[in-house]
Amino acid sequence: MPPPPAIGYLVVKSEPLELFSNMPGRTLASFKAEVRPQVGGIVTKQLFKEGAIINKGQPLYQIDPEPFQVQLDSAQSELARARANLATASNRAKRYRNLVAQNAVSRQDYDDTVASFQQAQADVTAAQAAVDSAEISLSYTQVTSPISGRIGRSNITEGALVTANQSTPLVTVQTYDPMYVDLTASSNELLAFRRALSDGTYSRNKDELNRISLTLEDGSTYPQLGSILFSDISISESTGSFVLRVSFPNPDQILLPGMFVRARLPKGTMANALLVPAKAVSRTPQGDAQVWILDENNTASIQRVVTDEMLDNQWLVTEGLKAGDRVIVTGTQFVRPNMPVAKPYDVTTSPNGPSSEPASEGAADTTAAN
Repeated sequence: MPPPPAIGYLVVKSEPLELFSNMPGRTLASFKAEVRPQVGGIVTKQLFKEGAIINKGQPLYQIDPEPFQVQLDSAQSELARARANLATASNRAKRYRNLVAQNAVSRQDYDDTVASFQQAQADVTAAQAAVDSAEISLSYTQVTSPISGRIGRSNITEGALVTANQSTPLVTVQTYDPMYVDLTASSNELLAFRRALSDGTYSRNKDELNRISLTLEDGSTYPQLGSILFSDISISESTGSFVLRVSFPNPDQILLPGMFVRARLPKGTMANALLVPAKAVSRTPQGDAQVWILDENNTASIQRVVTDEMLDNQWLVTEGLKAGDRVIVTGTQFVRPNMPVAKPYDVTTSPNGPSSEPASEGAADTTAAN
């Protein structure tokens, strides 16, 4: 008669478990500036090397300054003329003030003189503004970088004609350190996570938000940890998802804009987590999860369970089991509902199955005699 099948079970234990969520995302530069000219003219020099690291305010292009220098010279001449007229008008107004007090000139003549003086003051202000504007335009002939970072490929060459505020940028500058990662998550995940925090299923501290790890496209782990900056304030109507932005230090510039990555975010700690080996969980034709359990009389029965996620080849069970339940993990193909199981064994103490019966002393002696 064949021996009874070996049925192994595992006693379910509850223990604290730190849970994580893996979210896909794309890298993007923390700062990106499309450099455009603010005045028009001929580009006479390119002052940078493509692909180099540049600093904020560093000159990038030189636009022909001569037309703008001429405008500045003209504006300065107008300012000098206005100031000369102001001096004359000021002296005349002072003299007429004394004369009108002596009734030597009419009140109308005095009022006209005062008006001329005020007009001369306004002319000086306008001429000064024209000088300031011309100086600004002249300074714009040297196109500088608005941010620090790595500069890309130039879209124009020396001798090209550019216009003020043109649609095509001259070049793009991007800051790679830090590097941002925009992660995408569904609104269902957000609601479930907030519900778990509010009902006490998860607990989390703020320091965990500064320990975000990153997996690169080739499967390697990025050496720096990131921190969450913010989450989007609205849910996309078309996709039902929201964006979570994480900042990562990038001193070696391993991360480049546009890379596909996966971030590992701490969801929190579950105080009483129940883990069951994946081989112990089967599925019904409807897709529901179920396990075989043993009662105190070693009778097998099917128990429906709810699984959350798989961790290291183990299912996290959120409903259907409690600590102390005995879940069958080996020999499930031999059990039937309400079937008594003879001599089940604990796989944690006997991983290779129940120990075989030792040979009797008589059998040992007979073997030795032979």
